[in-house]
Amino acid sequence: MMGLVLFLIMAGILVLLVVLIWFTSVRIEILYKRENKNDRGEIKISALGGLVRFRVNLPEVKWTGMDEGMQVEGTVKGQTTAAKMAKEKGKVKLNRRTFQQFRFYYHEFVERFDQFHKTIRWFLSKVTFEKLTWVTKIGTGDAAESGILTGVAWGIKTTLIGFFSQYTRWREAPQLTIHPEFNREVLETYFHSIIRFRVGHAILGAKRLLLHMRTGRERTTWQNIQFKA
Repeated sequence: MMGLVLFLIMAGILVLLVVLIWFTSVRIEILYKRENKNDRGEIKISALGGLVRFRVNLPEVKWTGMDEGMQVEGTVKGQTTAAKMAKEKGKVKLNRRTFQQFRFYYHEFVERFDQFHKTIRWFLSKVTFEKLTWVTKIGTGDAAESGILTGVAWGIKTTLIGFFSQYTRWREAPQLTIHPEFNREVLETYFHSIIRFRVGHAILGAKRLLLHMRTGRERTTWQNIQFKA
């Protein structure tokens, strides 16, 4: 009898923990600031009212043009073999060729898992933007070029916000600002965003993706067998 009671108590505690985790909200705060060619950025992840907290410092980003691309430099601490290898490869270059390769693999991924976009849209509908502030100061020293870049920057910002606005919920309207500099060369920005979602929705989204990935692999294997036959 005591064993049954103990089992029921443990089962009740387990169910309570599962429900608690399922409905727990995750808060992600992203802060990035570039001023006077100095980068500073971090990502803060918290849950359970701040009892669980993680903090990740974003690496430094150096922009040298589209041909050279941008170079990402980060600091890795630790004495393990993986950490030492990461130190040796601490610089990552992203240029035109890298973006083309990424685009190719992305389209291949989407074609293979045709439900990818549907799952992403479903998850975004469960995300709430609590805050979004994005201020940019841009200029090349030439008035005409600065005007063109300002228009391009506005286009990028409004396109991104328009995409997310189709699916996500906003607690307050996003604050977007661009300050063109016509007499000097400058690229400075301030980005601050806070989003929130439930752990249960993230679990369901991951489960859907894994299911579609398995279905996609099975379909591809079957098509290959038919082709060989």
